[in-house]
This record gives sequence, structure tokens and C-alpha cells, in this order.
Amino acid sequence: MSKVCIIGAGLSGLLCGMRLSKAGFEVIILEQLTYPGGLLASTHLGGEYIELLPHHLRRTDKALLSVTKELGIDGKVKWYDAFWYGLASRKKVGYFEGGFATLFNLMIQTITDNGGKIMYSTSVSEITKKDDGTYVTSCVLSDSRKYEIESRYVVFTGSCRTFVNVSHGLPMSMNMRDQLMNLTYQSRICLALLMKKLPSDAYIQLKFPANTETPFARIVNHSACIKDRNYGGQVLYLVGKCQISDPLWVESDQKIMEEYFRAYRKLYPLIKKSDIKSWRLTKVRYAVSEQFPETDLTEPLDNIFVCSSALTSFSTQETPENRMDRITLLANSICTKIIEKDQSDNGHQEDFIVTAL
Repeated sequence: MSKVCIIGAGLSGLLCGMRLSKAGFEVIILEQLTYPGGLLASTHLGGEYIELLPHHLRRTDKALLSVTKELGIDGKVKWYDAFWYGLASRKKVGYFEGGFATLFNLMIQTITDNGGKIMYSTSVSEITKKDDGTYVTSCVLSDSRKYEIESRYVVFTGSCRTFVNVSHGLPMSMNMRDQLMNLTYQSRICLALLMKKLPSDAYIQLKFPANTETPFARIVNHSACIKDRNYGGQVLYLVGKCQISDPLWVESDQKIMEEYFRAYRKLYPLIKKSDIKSWRLTKVRYAVSEQFPETDLTEPLDNIFVCSSALTSFSTQETPENRMDRITLLANSICTKIIEKDQSDNGHQEDFIVTAL
């Protein structure tokens, strides 16, 4: 089997790594951060792991639930009856025992058990293509050392705009570059609060009283739904949408927290600042794309794939959302294409070439 360089250790990157390493490919995953998870990244809180951004499973997440069954952890998904303020009915939401870290830890174990490798604190600076069709991924480690990784296939799992920024050395058409760059994104600012108490039993609140302005678009009372967790308090998320041109984006974490909490207290005046046990702010530059492309852009060049939530559909007016099941389906589809391509190609048997510069 050939070699695959996967850029990003989020859900799609780890799923591709698991699928391809199990199929016999030599897999290396490059992750810019010091930890895996992407938009599902977790932190340790009390005696539990919990996501920096709120997530849950849906009954309709058939592809992702199939992965949990494949890994033997479907029994670790618990289902809860959740009240959504602003919607007509209750919904069933699923959550892992131990959080989504339960899924990622087992996927990482599967990758490494099959000979795969994950490099953290590794920033990709450029992707180029050699005359023989081999891709060269140039990257920089946290200590400023530079490496080049040669592989037959590349799977990029970040935003489309980030892909264009690191692919100037690829022979892509200007039209392809323009289409990828034209996919604009919304940013997210999420304040996670560990509270002594929660004033509402609604899992998600989408609507606020008339004439009420808030810097956040939704309230997620995680602990109001997902109970019996050893967080050391009650978890609440305040999730805001914005553009990086918004003044709030460049403010300090402390000032954003104060503005978010001030608006929250207007909704729930009985809550005091002394009710906060701890908090953490997370900013995501490329959180949700604002439109889907007109055509399928997932394979901009032969043997290089972009597995991005912005590309989970095309030629539609549907509003994009970050749905885990859609990115799971896209990752599965890309892995199938790579396996089929490699089975029809008898060449390219060289090992990974990792060269210190």
C-alpha cells in the first residue's frame, strides 16, 4: 500500500487515519496544536473530559453511530431527553461516557496500533508536487525545525481558505483556487462556564425576549441535560457568531467574558458573578462556512483531497452547518476513493520520506 499524509487531527482527520491505516496504508497525521479533536477538542474538568465547544449526537447521525459500533463503544453513548427553548418539541441527544474524548482516544489507539503516526505541534507551511506525482508536505515543528514529508496521497482537513494558503506550489487552476477562496466563513466565540447552579432546565436556548441584544446567539445548558457528571459544578456554554472584523474578536478573553456574562445576567438577574467557579474562552476562526460551492471541490488535484465541512455538499442553496455525520460521510467517501485508486495502481511502493532540512 501507498503512503498518506493527513493534515489535521480532528474528527475527519482521525477517521481517515483510522480507515486508511486499517486498510494497510502508511499514515502520518500532522496537527498544528498540541492536542487532537479539532472543533471537538476536549479539556479536563473535574473528573471528566468535556468539549471546548458544545456538541452532542443525534439519532440521525447514522454514519458516526456506525463508527462507534465498529469501535465497540456504542454502549458508551447515553441518550437524554432534552428541552430546546424556542423549538416545538423535545429532542433526544446522545453523549459519550467520558465525553467525545472516548471516541478520539480509541481512534488514535487504532491508528497507532496499525503503524500510523501522529505529529503534534506541527504547522504545515506548503504542499508541492514532484514530477513523479509524489506530494511534498513542508512543515515546521514548535522548535522551528523544518521537515519535508513525501507521500503518494494528501488529505487536508482544515478550512478551504487555509488549504489555498499552503498550496501555492501546487499546479491548481486559478478557477479552482478562486472557488475555494470564495467559500467565506463565520467565526465563533464560545464562553464555557463552570457554575455553582443553572437558572434554566432548557438544554439549548435559541430565542431571547424581544428587544434583548446579546453578543451570543445561543445558550447551551450542558449540565441541565447531561447530568451525573463529575465536573465539579454545572457546565454552561454561551456561543456567539461573529466576523473577525467585529471589534469583539480582537478583545481580550477577560473583556469578552465580562461582556458575555453581563448580557447573560440581563436574562437571568438572580445569577451573580460569584456563581462562576471557572471559565474558558475559545475562538474559532473558520467555524462554519456561509455557503456551499457550485461544484464538487473535494479533489482539486489527482490524489489530493480536501475533507472540509464546507464541501460536504454542493450545487445547493442549503445553509451549511457543522454536522458531524456529514463530515463522517465525506471522510468515508474519500477513504474509499483512495483505496480504490491505490488498488488500481501497482507503483509507488516507497516508504515515507521524512527529511530534516
